[in-house]
Amino acid sequence: MKVYDVPVVFFDLDDSLINKDANSLWIRWRFRRDRWAMVEGVQALLSLYRAYKKGRVTHTRLSNYYRTRTRGMTLADYQTSVERFFNERGQLHIYPQAASLLFAYQRQGTQVVMITGADEVVAEAYGRELGIEDVISNRLDVAETQIKGLLKPLCYGVGKVDMARRFLSGSGYGLDQVAFYSDSHADLPLLEQVGFPVVLNPTHILADVALERNWPVLDWRERAP
Repeated sequence: MKVYDVPVVFFDLDDSLINKDANSLWIRWRFRRDRWAMVEGVQALLSLYRAYKKGRVTHTRLSNYYRTRTRGMTLADYQTSVERFFNERGQLHIYPQAASLLFAYQRQGTQVVMITGADEVVAEAYGRELGIEDVISNRLDVAETQIKGLLKPLCYGVGKVDMARRFLSGSGYGLDQVAFYSDSHADLPLLEQVGFPVVLNPTHILADVALERNWPVLDWRERAP
């Protein structure tokens, strides 16, 4: 695994540092504990996942999903549920290779940043486990302890570019000086802007793009011989 001499490195979470997407892991965990999770799962499948595959996730779609996902929960309730989820299921899906790569960057003094479409509660749980202090994620819209959806802008697509730029503002560094690891074609806007794009456990679409553009590809997935 090559380690780039960069001041900042961004990492996606879903299917990159972990071997599934955090939303699907959450839904499966919830299925075993709450019948309402069936409604949540159907909504995610019909609305979110199809839109994600087409690169068309919108704020309205994702906020509607989060209202369903957190139905009847206060922010404190959701934080408690995420903690249980992470301890029982979420942490088991971290790629073992991730710790080595993150440590290599941290050892050379590179600032490691997670930038993910997961919500802030889930993202910070993974960040703590992985030793990543800086986390950029979707932010919950909370009013009087109740979760109303997500705040704008979304940490998705071109929104990730804006959030990454905002994170770097004042540091003296630009996107052309940093690296970004991601699995998803939805992250092409940011991969195209950074100086060191790395395709990690890629989707078929992103793997084809990487081949065309001669981007490095790193694959931690186990494959049958």
